[in-house]
Amino acid sequence: MSSVRVSQQLDYALRAVVDLARRPHGSPVPAGEIAESLGLPRRFVEQQITVLARSGIVACRRGTGGGCTLARDAADVTVLDVVRAIDGDVLDVPLAPASATAELWASAAHALETHLGRTTVADLARRQDDLDAVGREMYFI
Repeated sequence: MSSVRVSQQLDYALRAVVDLARRPHGSPVPAGEIAESLGLPRRFVEQQITVLARSGIVACRRGTGGGCTLARDAADVTVLDVVRAIDGDVLDVPLAPASATAELWASAAHALETHLGRTTVADLARRQDDLDAVGREMYFI
């Protein structure tokens, strides 16, 4: 049985963008360092960063002191921006004319686009900070 799936490319790209948002603003980070911090394949992360750079979400600089940064403030980058850069449409909706199921899928796509358009990379970075803080808590008796 198959289901609606998020592509691996999209998942890795979004995780990389959130990682950049959690780092000091304006400090370039090599793609390999991003991959290592996330435990992801370097080459795959580099490919996603290239796509994100072409779409204006990430800025990259080569050479000594080079690396990647967010091209815009994390609060100005939505998850929908990343989805569109990597996958294009949120859902590949069938366009059957006069079809109740096509209307259903179009409605679902619209609802998902609305949610993803309201969620920023800054929101995800804050949430990841919270999740990481819970994992670091230590209790002494």
